[in-house]
Amino acid sequence: MWKTLYQSVQGTSHVRTGRPCQDSSTARELALKNETVLVLACSDGAGSAEHSEIGSRLACEKIADVISGELQARENCPPIHAEQALDWIRQVHESLEAEALLREIPIRQLACTLLFAVVGQSGAAFGQIGDGAIVVWQDERYQNIFWPQSGEYANTTNFVSDPQFHSRFEFAWCDGSIDELALFTDGLQMLGLDFQERRAHGPFFAPLFETLRKEQPADLVVPMRNFLESEVVAERTDDDKTLVLATRVAR
Repeated sequence: MWKTLYQSVQGTSHVRTGRPCQDSSTARELALKNETVLVLACSDGAGSAEHSEIGSRLACEKIADVISGELQARENCPPIHAEQALDWIRQVHESLEAEALLREIPIRQLACTLLFAVVGQSGAAFGQIGDGAIVVWQDERYQNIFWPQSGEYANTTNFVSDPQFHSRFEFAWCDGSIDELALFTDGLQMLGLDFQERRAHGPFFAPLFETLRKEQPADLVVPMRNFLESEVVAERTDDDKTLVLATRVAR
């Protein structure tokens, strides 16, 4: 069993220009026969893409659907391999292609990043295309799985909608139990990451997880949104912000 809390909020730059929030996120618990598997995803729609809020929402929904469909009939979560996860990403890319065709627009107008996690009892899989980060509690500290990806030019990144998505995809499988983790888009990178040390900034995550362990997620939705929309956060970034938190509930 897990406690999960996730929200995506509009950045101040989008408020000023009237653009919608282009971030999306989701969380699902899969009840397999012998264990519960947690599936998390978040996505940041490209600011330059006209319909990227549609792309980010579709990417999160599709990756969660694909993973759920593949694991739901199993008794346990098996070790997940890079080739298998890349096929999941391929299906997300194909869904974006189909959506672009349906709307009669170039797929680049749906451009978005994608981060996901699949967490079982004895192992976890992580995948990422683009910026943002995944952070886990492991070896008595908060650690990032990957470092945010940079694109060919300054202030650019990679997208799951790119033709070269397969070569941009990063994957990791971690043995052992992961009991706390966070996913976030690039709007929170300056708070959640220590760029000088290239590692997760533990003091940012510790109080968030301490609160989630004590409280019910439903009671924290408004406080999380207030925090993400606060002046303290806005001073560091004017971009859309997504934060996904999950902590395993002790039996």
